[in-house]
Amino acid sequence: MSSDLIYLISVSVAAIAGLVTAWVATVPLLRFKELRPLTPRDIAAEATSGYQVEIRAVERHARCGKCRTDCHRRDVVPLVSWRRGCRGCGTPMPIWVVLLHLGVPIGAALTVVSYRNSWVAVPLLWLLVVLSAAAFVDARIWLIPKRFVWVGASVGFVLISVVSLGIGRGDRIIWAVGGGLGAFALFCLMWFASPGKLGFGDVRLSALLGMYLGWIDIRLIFFGVLIGSLIGIVIGIWSLARGSGSRFAFGPALAAGTMLALWLHAALLAA
Repeated sequence: MSSDLIYLISVSVAAIAGLVTAWVATVPLLRFKELRPLTPRDIAAEATSGYQVEIRAVERHARCGKCRTDCHRRDVVPLVSWRRGCRGCGTPMPIWVVLLHLGVPIGAALTVVSYRNSWVAVPLLWLLVVLSAAAFVDARIWLIPKRFVWVGASVGFVLISVVSLGIGRGDRIIWAVGGGLGAFALFCLMWFASPGKLGFGDVRLSALLGMYLGWIDIRLIFFGVLIGSLIGIVIGIWSLARGSGSRFAFGPALAAGTMLALWLHAALLAA
């Protein structure tokens, strides 16, 4: 079997696995709601007081926002559910569901393409799933569950360590740890300097992002934050244009900036 055929199969398998993963994860992610669903959020007050609203997942909360029909896995089948909408009232699927179903398989394929014939892609595929889940929830309720960050970082560090030792680059583990700590310290400073502009969930997420970016190359942390900030500016302008105010979830922008920096790492570092 030729190397090109193996490469094509790898990309196809990654895309199919990504689509299945996105489908299976949709309903569990839709369960996340604010612990205080009837209390108006005051993001600025939460940031200045240090109080963070908790999140819990309750199965009965995965419902249609219009008719309150319970949402099951069969109701969110990719492609089919986009056309059919809610089983109870026909309301179209939320745009975030469609983006999740498209983003994960496309991202998985891009990861394999960017790191062709390399085990480095394995930890990055895990990061893609974690960031997709975090961005999905943050976009919906402006909160990133702590477990996403801690589980994502713990499993990610194990994968990074195994792959680094396997390819004979154990020194990259130190860079990963340094990148995570450095990014976390930077975002902590930003959080203290601009109360209400940055949620502490984003600060926690930065440690995960910095660990992965630092693992590939410490310079990618700069590019990841820069690209994420530019995406955030675009989202902010779009939010203002829609009359939704200047506040928006920054997690999706950070996640997108990180993955773009990882996919484009060769071009960015060469430049």
